[in-house]
This record gives sequence, structure tokens and C-alpha cells, in this order.
Amino acid sequence: MLKMDKIKDISLVITTINKPNDVIKKYLTLCKNSKINYIIIGDKKTPSYSKKYPLINTLKQKKLNFKIIDSLPYNSYSRKNIGYLVAMKNKSKIIVETDDDNYPKNSFFKNLEIKKRLIELSGPEWINVIKFFYKKNMSIWQRGYPLNLINEEIKIKKKSKIIYSPIQQRMIDGNPDVDAIFRLTNKFKYYKFRNQNYAISSKSLCPFNSQNTVWHKIAFPLMYLPSYCTMRSTDIWRSFIASRVLKNYNWSLTFLKSTVIQNRNIHDLMNDFHQEYPVYKKTIVFNNILKNTKLSNKYDDMLINIYKCYDELTKNKILEKKELNLLNKWLVDINKIYPYFKKI
Repeated sequence: MLKMDKIKDISLVITTINKPNDVIKKYLTLCKNSKINYIIIGDKKTPSYSKKYPLINTLKQKKLNFKIIDSLPYNSYSRKNIGYLVAMKNKSKIIVETDDDNYPKNSFFKNLEIKKRLIELSGPEWINVIKFFYKKNMSIWQRGYPLNLINEEIKIKKKSKIIYSPIQQRMIDGNPDVDAIFRLTNKFKYYKFRNQNYAISSKSLCPFNSQNTVWHKIAFPLMYLPSYCTMRSTDIWRSFIASRVLKNYNWSLTFLKSTVIQNRNIHDLMNDFHQEYPVYKKTIVFNNILKNTKLSNKYDDMLINIYKCYDELTKNKILEKKELNLLNKWLVDINKIYPYFKKI
């Protein structure tokens, strides 16, 4: 079983521009009760918080000794990167991330083990995992899944096995992380997902997001959220790069039962559509570039592998060149915390 007797073992990271709401307050209570290191990253729009909340506002962020701080854009979801680095520097072994509109269930800090017996899904290159969590036979897909594959009939093999998974995506009841096209073409209703756990084969792909995700220390360098893309693209692009590196080390990506209920913040769905457009258009190309990028199978070469992925995406003009410069600063910060990785 996972030990939670030290506050530094597990960290919860969120970023917010809102005042403390019921979600932020509930996480404060849960973290105190479970001895979890709670990290709230603010931005320019974030109001002042009382001292009981562990908010790291923009003034406090400037005092942190991270190379990436001065280059991260403001008013950006990618400032969450600062929270990840703080958690790493605090010697966390697990980082859980979520958002300020995901109300936690009492099970939120459970089922975190890196090894689990569950059902592995395999067969096609792309697997739409969310369909296996929904009881009714309907067309549903998560943000980032290729639109041209939504209605494709595929044969899935299922096998119960012990899975080693340093990245674990948990489901979200209520208003799950589907894309704007799904929301624009389906009347909203409360979604309740099965209490099931799945893994996907290392030969298959499925996007994951940043809304309710567990990261183990061995995969921490993969947490980098790119800044020079749309907010609705950043965690999806990260998921594909992280998945490419996972495959390289023969680790698995898992999708686990829901631990939160989302009461979604107000969104302009047409604006969401616009921000998701790069994902609709480039997902297949993005992953083909990654597939053809040769990586080292040595763990201490992980930072080099991450750089290679971004470098190829930059050369192919999928990502902007200045993203590579920002990534370099992230990798320097990671190397200071974990000097056993080879430098770029």
C-alpha cells in the first residue's frame, strides 16, 4: 500500500484565477486530513487569498529559483509548470493535478499505486477509452481524439494483467473533458462513468488531459505544459509527447475510475472550438512525427528524449521555435532537481 505519512510524499497542484470556491476549500480540507502538500499557483488575475491557503502568487513566484519563471507567459494555463517544479523540489514522489472546478470525491487520494491489476485494451493504433466507461451505446470521445476516427468500428482485445503506469488519467463525472464539437452537438446532461480501471497497450494511443491526473516521480520530466499554443491544446500536445516517451520505456498509460465531479466554469463553446482547432487539424500529423523520432531507451536520457520530440515538432513547424527555448529552461530546472539525468 502507498504510504502517506510524510507531507512531502504527495503534492496536489492546481492553478486558478478565481477566489476560493467550494472546490478549492474542499481540497484544503482533504490535503490537511491526508497530509498532502497543497500547491495553488496564481496568475495576474488571481485575487488575494487568506494565509490559510497555500497560494503562490506572481510576486512569490519571482522569488523561486527556477530558470523558467521569467520566461513563462502570464495569463496562461502553462504557469501550472511552476507548481510542478515546486512539488518536485519539495521531494514529492507523486504529483496529482486537477482544476478549480473539479469537486473531489472522498476517494480522490486513493488508488494511486504505480502498479495495478486491471484490464488492458489493445488492438488498433487509436483507442477511444472513454467509451468503455460509459454504460450507454453512444458516440462520445475525449478532447484530442482524432475526429475522423470517432465512428470507426474497431476490434478491441481485453486482458487482465499487472500494469506499471507512472501516468494515470482519472475520469470526471458530471461534465467530462469532451471537446467543443461534442458539446455543441449534444444537449448537456450529467455523465456518470463506470467504476472501472483500464490501461491501453503501449502500441496504442489515446489522449489524456490535465484535469484529474496522477504522475509518479519516474515520469515527472514529462509534465511540461507548452506555452506557445492554445490553452485547449497545451495538455493534449503534452499527452502525446509523454505517451511517445512512455512507449519508449515500455510503460503504460492508465485510465481510472472517476474521483471528481465537474461543475464546469463558464465557457464560450465557440471560443473553445477555436482553441481546439489545432488539435482537430494536426493530431495525426503530430503523432506521426513523434512515431518517426528515434529515442534512446536509457532512462537517464529522458531529458534528451523530450528535447528530441520538441525539436522534431519545431522543425516540422507544428510548434513554434520559441517553445523550444522555453522547454530548454524547464529541462535545466529539472536537471538541477534531478542531476542524474544527462544534460542536453
